[in-house]
Amino acid sequence: MDTIFMGRSRWQYTLYRHMCGEGRASAGARLGLMPLWVASQFYRGLAYGHRQGFRWGWRRPHRLPCRVISVGNLTVGGTGKTPLAMWLARWCRDQGWPVAILSRGYGGQAADAPRVVEAHRANGQTWSAVGDEPYLLAQELPCVPVVAGRDRVRSGMYAHRRFGAQVLILDDGFQHYRLARDFDMVLIDATNPFGHGALLPRGILREPLRALQRAHAVVLTRVELARAALPAVCQRIRQWYPHGPIYHMTTTVEALTAGELCVLSDPLLLRQHRVVAFVGIGNPAAFAATLTQLGCDVAALLVFRDHHPYTAADWQAIVEVAGRYGASGIVTTTKDQVRLDPTWQASVPLYTLRTGVAFAEGEATLQQQLRTAITDAQTSD
Repeated sequence: MDTIFMGRSRWQYTLYRHMCGEGRASAGARLGLMPLWVASQFYRGLAYGHRQGFRWGWRRPHRLPCRVISVGNLTVGGTGKTPLAMWLARWCRDQGWPVAILSRGYGGQAADAPRVVEAHRANGQTWSAVGDEPYLLAQELPCVPVVAGRDRVRSGMYAHRRFGAQVLILDDGFQHYRLARDFDMVLIDATNPFGHGALLPRGILREPLRALQRAHAVVLTRVELARAALPAVCQRIRQWYPHGPIYHMTTTVEALTAGELCVLSDPLLLRQHRVVAFVGIGNPAAFAATLTQLGCDVAALLVFRDHHPYTAADWQAIVEVAGRYGASGIVTTTKDQVRLDPTWQASVPLYTLRTGVAFAEGEATLQQQLRTAITDAQTSD
């Protein structure tokens, strides 16, 4: 498989690999990264001051009159928060609790005022107005309100009052101290859990590993791609999270579609396809690995930067690469698909891979832990 970096994604991905401690850096490159190490120490101080402001009572978190469950992480890059937020929303709905999802709306026209995402309606907003992730959430969960806005305290109160939400799912909220939570789930990508352990911008950590002490549950994601590394990863997590549960989550394939047609029902069809894949997500290698496990012959992977707004020129470049490699199809993710113009055409089909999550073990335990957190909080009110 050839990896082709589009636009700024090449140097961004190279920098990201250095942040993760991957590959061999020359002496000159290591010297060039020294300013990032200095900046990471400055970032550490700012993060510590922000955190301690809430811990020492200089600032107080806002408590909403409903339950708040955070799905967050310690690192930058994709760890699987969006599929887990979907799983959690469906589970809460099945339990009979009115639920809503709160998103900052990264990549959209962010505003403090809450905005209900209506991607499932004919007159709904475009993804560029609300962000690709909330747009996808609203598209996949038409019965669950999705509210986007930078002020998530305001968004949470709005969702509670307008929709009667009893449970709010805070997407990417582990570092959002301003909103009090009843349950913090921290996701760690098993394929790249901590980089080389440095904070931003030298590394990929948003907080030091000691922040795991705040977590109610740790979820290792993409474990099917890193089974040999799991014992070492768990051992390191236990240094800061000694007694809480560590759940193992796998990526599952729910559908592979071409337009409205599902083609996943015949696995042999996948093995007969030579495809070109393109993504603008946090972990492009994981997507390519999933396609390979399905039996796809991935000739080339085109990597755009995360949340990249695709243009007609980008699409033309993708189509040209597919022709150059003799691909019989083009494959992307559901998150990327919402950023495409539906009028764009190609001489080969465009396939969209819809993925979900499943727990390799401990799902019943997690459900009970969530149920207890929600009902205990209700009882204490």
